[in-house]
Amino acid sequence: MAYKNTKTEHAFQCFHKDLKEGQFPNVIFMFGEEEYLIQWACNSLADKFIDKSMMDMDFVKLGETVSVDELLSICDTFSIFSEHRIVWAKNYPPLIKKNSKGFENSQIEELIAYLENPNPQTILIFSCAEPDESGPLVKALKKNHKTYEFSRLDRPQLNGFAEKRFKSAGIEIDRSTLRYLIDETGYFNRETDYSIFNLDNDIKKLIAYCDDGRITEEDIDATLKGDLDKFAFDFLDAVTNNRKDVALRILNNILGAGTEFYSVLGLLVNQFELILEIKEVSEDISNSTKIAEVLKMNQYRVKKAKAFSDKYSLKKIKDILIQLYEIDRSIKMGLMEQNLALELLIGRM
Repeated sequence: MAYKNTKTEHAFQCFHKDLKEGQFPNVIFMFGEEEYLIQWACNSLADKFIDKSMMDMDFVKLGETVSVDELLSICDTFSIFSEHRIVWAKNYPPLIKKNSKGFENSQIEELIAYLENPNPQTILIFSCAEPDESGPLVKALKKNHKTYEFSRLDRPQLNGFAEKRFKSAGIEIDRSTLRYLIDETGYFNRETDYSIFNLDNDIKKLIAYCDDGRITEEDIDATLKGDLDKFAFDFLDAVTNNRKDVALRILNNILGAGTEFYSVLGLLVNQFELILEIKEVSEDISNSTKIAEVLKMNQYRVKKAKAFSDKYSLKKIKDILIQLYEIDRSIKMGLMEQNLALELLIGRM
């Protein structure tokens, strides 16, 4: 009988309910982009079924080079003290590629046969990010065994995840600040590699930085933006002072340090959208504090951006934004190379 998750719930919600009931089959398949959730699920199973003093013995994490014979031998080993042994085969080659080197068809068939009649004391978990759907092992797991697809979270789910982390640490964060945090991480950007692993680390940084029990937008700017935030101000300062050689060097440095291109492009788009808003409002209001109130934005960000908006005409800001939008479109259509596009933009600023 195949196991399926409901369409209305994410896999982590289904798993959490299953964990409360405590009834799990002996073979489980977990896959999806959010490897943080896969790790959480495996660790949760270990905490539930394994005696704490036997964790090193009964929670077995297999490397990618383990043969089928070795895997089956490990699964057939019984525990003396724990309710179950947990065997976790992470990124097992036959999951990722149909014809994996070192794994004969007869061996895969032997493994699939074991899955139909597994050791009742062992819970065997297979996991990977992107399974090869044509592989016989993946087909067997999806058809006949418990499956959890840990895909990316939607915004309410991600908000809930973050809120629980802050609450468990005794730290307050209001909804608008939480929204600001999520937006700044870029989790929902189409091209991003940012995952829950990254968000969890960023939340830990914020908790460590916070000294009054409440997270603010200033805390987020000071703690998480780091090199990118400094890049934005240094880059705009060089551009607005017509030091294009410096701006180009700053751009190459941030990209050369491993920062992904779309993070840089997205940051520049956000900065110039903010500069445009401030420029338009500045026609009627000149005070940065009042502008921040009107736009409902952080005063620090408005003050910084206003300094740059004062150096550009409204038409020039709009032209730069249009060029940034065109760069995004041209790159995604394969019409222009990433770094060259930004270098050309610097020349036109």
